[in-house]
Amino acid sequence: MTGLLLCFLLGLLPSTASAPAYPGTAPVEIRREPLFDGPVLHWEVQVRRADLEKLRKSGGPWNRENDSDASATVRAGGQVWTNVAIHLKGAAGSFRPVDDLPALTLNFGKFQDGQTCGGHRKLHLNNSVQDASRLDEILASEMFLQSGLPTPRATRALVSLNGRYLGIYVLKGGWDKAFLKQHFESSKGNFYDPGFLKDLDINLERDSGEGAPDWSDLIALRQSLAVQDPAERLQRVSRHLDIDRITTLGALQILLDDWDGYLRNRNNYRVYHVPSSDLLVLMPHGMDQLWRSPRGSFTPPLSSLLGQRLFSIPIMADRLTHRMRELTNTVFRPQFVDGVFSNAQSRLRERLILEGREAELPPVQRAVDSTLQRTRQRMAAFAGQRYQPPQPGEFDNEGRMHLTEWSSPSPEQEGPVTPIAADEGSSVFRITASAAEGRTSLQKRILLAPGLYQWEARVRTRSVSGFGACLDVEWGRRGQRFDEGSTPLQSVTGTADWTLLKRDILIPARGEGGRRRPGGPMGDNGSSPREILLHAELRADSGTAEFDADAFVLRKR
Repeated sequence: MTGLLLCFLLGLLPSTASAPAYPGTAPVEIRREPLFDGPVLHWEVQVRRADLEKLRKSGGPWNRENDSDASATVRAGGQVWTNVAIHLKGAAGSFRPVDDLPALTLNFGKFQDGQTCGGHRKLHLNNSVQDASRLDEILASEMFLQSGLPTPRATRALVSLNGRYLGIYVLKGGWDKAFLKQHFESSKGNFYDPGFLKDLDINLERDSGEGAPDWSDLIALRQSLAVQDPAERLQRVSRHLDIDRITTLGALQILLDDWDGYLRNRNNYRVYHVPSSDLLVLMPHGMDQLWRSPRGSFTPPLSSLLGQRLFSIPIMADRLTHRMRELTNTVFRPQFVDGVFSNAQSRLRERLILEGREAELPPVQRAVDSTLQRTRQRMAAFAGQRYQPPQPGEFDNEGRMHLTEWSSPSPEQEGPVTPIAADEGSSVFRITASAAEGRTSLQKRILLAPGLYQWEARVRTRSVSGFGACLDVEWGRRGQRFDEGSTPLQSVTGTADWTLLKRDILIPARGEGGRRRPGGPMGDNGSSPREILLHAELRADSGTAEFDADAFVLRKR
């Protein structure tokens, strides 16, 4: 019996495995099925010329108005599916035209009622151009499922389009009613697809559901998030949102350095209103850009509505901390990663050898080794750090705020940094350059309303070799650093006496320079505070910088 035939015969007898669930959530059954656990398949997609022209007109994520489904014939594992609806998928970083390296969505039942592939009405063939290992999505989906949070499963695939071999892809399960019924026992709840970079403060597109089509469930959540008192806010939010699962989502997205997920970037998620619990559940997808900053912060800026309004509540920050630490005993550990990687690599190797494509193995293996190294670095960097939510900035009558309570991003030092007494009696924060790290810093997270500010600090340096001591700001979708001010980034190098550093900070209202975000949770049309991370930093190979602990001042401009 061939491996492919065995694959599809096994499909008649799907097995399940119960995943450990976070306290308060129902156990999740992970269905083990040949499509994702059997041999890697070669998916051959055939599109007629007229339908190919439809795909060529696709505008991608920037213009979906020209998109229309084409009809295709799909072959894989000795089976053939005809009249399959197909369209191009992908967001700003992954979309490719049909004549390039397109990512594809296959809808087996749209044109032919009742047709499925291994029980799936919809599947995705992702080009994974942002993940050379083609493993991030596979690993992350297994981690989330094992942690009690539903998300479609994934595996590798080989793909050809009209006889043109495209290479190694990732096959991803679709968000369909079968998925919802499997994980929530019912597919009748409202199911929302937010699309690209949209948060919960707008009425999201509803894909399916028999609930009220008036967004009343989303509106109720928004109203609860607008409550000013933190304790009452959490109590009201708990009536509309699955708190345990959003905590798991946040914990894993931080641990995996998933900058493009919901909590940090308001992206790559789905929302389901579960009929049995009457709660909304957020579920992740698009997890193909993980581990990019292995030693990055475990308290990153959270730009999403829930990130800022829910995890700013101290008890929720503690809960998030506990969940991150708990996951180090289950999925966020080398043994789990090694098992997923080893299984995926052995199955891919079998398929490539079977087709005489062994030459594709070395570059993939190098990418896998690199990913594996970053996972190790990320896991080693996490030393049980506490998630510390930002606090709103309070200015005096003259528009000034004295910045205190600084911390270190180093995993070796958790909690606040204590200033030391200098020779002349002043209190200073002393930073010594690290050639291995390239930059060392103090940091402080705060919430600032939209507007223009000036940050000031006094610093002196001794034998600093490199860019020097400076003030930097981290915020935005990726937690990136950039200069929003009207002046160049100022630095002090060499040996210098006390010098005043200044940094302009512009916080735009939500929607400025981008998509309009009408009617935020406080009804302020985008004027709610933004979370930022301040860095008093030393970028050098050697030397020491001392920042005056009493001279950190933020001014309204």
